[in-house]
Amino acid sequence: MKRMLLAPVLSALCTLATAQITITNATFPAAGDSLVYCVDNAPLGLTPFTTPGIAQTWDFSTLQKEDTLSVVYSPAALGIHAADYPGADLVILGQAGETYFNVTNTKFEALGYAGADPAGLGLNVVTKFSPPVYERYAPMNFFDIKSQSSFIGVAFSTDQPPLDSIFANLPVNVDSLRVRINTERLQVVDAWGTVAIPGGSYPVLREKRTDYTTTGMDLYVVIFGFGTWVDAGTVLGGGGGLGLGTDTTVTYHFFSDTEKEEIAMATMSNDLSTVESIRFKNNATVPTIEPVSAFTGGIQAFPNPAVEWVRFDCVNLTPGDYTLKIFNIIGKCVWKKNYTLSGTTSFRVELDDFKKGTYIYSLVDKQGNSVGTKRLVVLKP
Repeated sequence: MKRMLLAPVLSALCTLATAQITITNATFPAAGDSLVYCVDNAPLGLTPFTTPGIAQTWDFSTLQKEDTLSVVYSPAALGIHAADYPGADLVILGQAGETYFNVTNTKFEALGYAGADPAGLGLNVVTKFSPPVYERYAPMNFFDIKSQSSFIGVAFSTDQPPLDSIFANLPVNVDSLRVRINTERLQVVDAWGTVAIPGGSYPVLREKRTDYTTTGMDLYVVIFGFGTWVDAGTVLGGGGGLGLGTDTTVTYHFFSDTEKEEIAMATMSNDLSTVESIRFKNNATVPTIEPVSAFTGGIQAFPNPAVEWVRFDCVNLTPGDYTLKIFNIIGKCVWKKNYTLSGTTSFRVELDDFKKGTYIYSLVDKQGNSVGTKRLVVLKP
């Protein structure tokens, strides 16, 4: 009798042991790959944050395709800033800049970013992660636990616009500023199972990724001919509303052993109770072979969802006057501003006066022609 009971138990254990997959480096992006995603900025009733475990089922088949995104990996040599990233294998030629990557047998890692500054100040930056941040690794298995830390530092002279006007009225002479960004990342492969998205179902490993990002700023202050670096909070008082301090971001990543795209990536709210957005593999769109930067005239909001501010990245604009309008969900224009724009540029909009909700933004030229009309989600703590 004991032998009869033992047999099905052993069979079940063997089945569970073999059902889980292993992610290999065959899923790492390569030159010429175009990874195509959709984004649902307001997913309802979905629970990617189930308790850790085995043989789970995640049904995301009701996701809506609000936005689409094509990520094209090109040989690093095609980048304008390739010389700043020796050893890089790949580059993403984006609207506002270039992101460089290194690929080994065990890691797919980001080396840095060069282009328009992420703060939307109109400055150009060349940043390097120290050490590089690996976005994927192989082999990946259930129960894997990884941790990594990385640092970015970049300095700017304050005698250039718009920094010259920002620091002009301070009681001390600020010669330059330095931004410090330190990221601590914890990655835990805590579940495996099957995930369903529009157009397909895949065996996956789920990785819970927690990023602790600490942003600091130093000012080089000159007093009586002597200069020294001081924390910005000392001069501006609490950071001057510049978003300094530590932010925590939790995302769930669903990896397949056959697809180069992540099957899904869910971004959680600060209290981890709701899903803010889900990016998922686009099974209905033929991958484009051209980078985003080759598109004719466009605008994109980042981050989206946004909390305190949003940056609008524009590409391939004919020089001229434009108006950005933001509408609420019932179509009423709640904000607008005129800009003189050309080519590839970025500008930032503060969201202090915006309530939590879904908005529509539209950029039009002076003839009334629309450059782009898209959805913006604003979150509030």
